[in-house]
Amino acid sequence: MSPRQPVPEYQPVRFYKIVAISFLLLTVLLLAVIAFMTTKRAEITIITKEDPAVVDTAVSIGSTQSAVSVAGVVTSTVVQLTKVYEPTGNREEPGVATGVVTLHNESSQAQPLVATTRLLTPDGVLFRLKNYTVVPAKGTVQAEVYADKEGASGNIAPQSRFTIPGLNDTLQQVIYASSNSAMTGGVRKIGVLSDADVEKAKSMLTAELEELGKSELQNKFADMQGVYTVKDTTITTEATVGSELAGFELKGQATVIGVLYDKQAVEDFAERALSSRVIDDAEVAIPSEEEPTVTLEAYDVALGTASLNVAFSGVLTLNPNSKQLERSMFFGKDKDEVRRYLLSLDHVYSVDVKFKPVWVKTIPYVPEHVKVVVKKVE
Repeated sequence: MSPRQPVPEYQPVRFYKIVAISFLLLTVLLLAVIAFMTTKRAEITIITKEDPAVVDTAVSIGSTQSAVSVAGVVTSTVVQLTKVYEPTGNREEPGVATGVVTLHNESSQAQPLVATTRLLTPDGVLFRLKNYTVVPAKGTVQAEVYADKEGASGNIAPQSRFTIPGLNDTLQQVIYASSNSAMTGGVRKIGVLSDADVEKAKSMLTAELEELGKSELQNKFADMQGVYTVKDTTITTEATVGSELAGFELKGQATVIGVLYDKQAVEDFAERALSSRVIDDAEVAIPSEEEPTVTLEAYDVALGTASLNVAFSGVLTLNPNSKQLERSMFFGKDKDEVRRYLLSLDHVYSVDVKFKPVWVKTIPYVPEHVKVVVKKVE
């Protein structure tokens, strides 16, 4: 039996060297994979298009029979007005300018002024008091005045000071007049009254009656919004069509119906109605900045009920916070797959996908390395 050959001493060293080199290579490979994964990024830009949306629906006031009802008041008021209107003029003639002044008394004694007392502007235009007036000591009082002469010279702008020639020089320094509005009427337009003049004036007076009624009711229910309509309008005039005159008087009376409601409740309802147009989570409704348009459809003052039509607009567009746009939806997809998926959603106009580095072809599985940007189409 031959003696055992001795094992060379260098073999264990070689073995460990191979293990060390293998470990080093694996470490380098792992670092390379990590580096590749950490540099792999994607940016998805979605251009959206907005589609207009309009809701048009009914809201009830004071009714328990309707599914949609808001708090409100149905009421009415009777208003009266008398106004003077001008016919279509075809010639001018001199008139007497009139207006209102404020009389000032800086003295310690009241000052009576008779009717026709003269008031003189710095330019020498003379006016007279229409009525007897007493100007209180250390006070003021308003009074009507008229021009001393007919004609356009009486149509003057507001004045800071009228002197009163009938007073002595000392009193003129402390008792005087001023005006805040122009004097008018120095020239009158004369025209032949026509049916068109009367109808136009009736229309204007009807509108003024409605505004007067609206103002009264709105002041009474100041915390509410209102819609209004006019009924039982009566307008009369004593002027005769075909006569030549400078102006004609109309007397009017009307009943103004007011439906006043909780403004915020109607706006909330309109926004809810718009939101109901949304089909799924991928869509969102954006309300208009304008207030809803509310019109009166029907009313019953005796029952205190009314029906309103509420129209409201907004837009429907892609919801950037929807689950359809979560970054995990794109993991592992290439550019074409991302585009096909996104273009299948409503309101998507175009899609752009960019990778970094350039040799990357699919969306990384790391959420922090995926950026989703949503923009509106310009």
